[in-house]
Amino acid sequence: MWGLGGGILNNAVEKFQINSTTSYVWIHHNGLPDFPSTEYTKAADTYFKSLEYGGASNGLEAPVKLIPVPYHINVSMGWDSSPRCGNSADWMTRRDYPFGPVIVNNTPYLFKKYLAKAKALTMLKPDNERIITINSWNEWGEGSYLEPDIINGMKYLEAIYMVFK
Repeated sequence: MWGLGGGILNNAVEKFQINSTTSYVWIHHNGLPDFPSTEYTKAADTYFKSLEYGGASNGLEAPVKLIPVPYHINVSMGWDSSPRCGNSADWMTRRDYPFGPVIVNNTPYLFKKYLAKAKALTMLKPDNERIITINSWNEWGEGSYLEPDIINGMKYLEAIYMVFK
């Protein structure tokens, strides 16, 4: 839904015969308000609130129930575009893309918590609309990856297993 703010979304759905929508990452709809870092729970709660009440951007200005096709909930593992910045000394003071705030304190436990929330909301939908998107398998340059690493090992993948087993 990136770039489909305002009235563009409904027009695009009709013109291109789109049969569902989703998001790539939470920050495409809700900017990270705290600079230089925003707590994972704050980013998550803001996104889920937008689903119900709107108030975000890029297609989530209104509640998702008003989108003329199903919206598939996204769960983001995190966000940190600073690796793209070459970790220069000035990245913390710059606000132009790709510099900017990052999500902090994203843990496998909290990721699992929001996966469970997404699952509970998704289970209220008809069987053919029960889809959740997850950001992202290997987006190391944006600090959003599920691949095992030396800090968390397999814990993000295990969180997915525990919620959906």
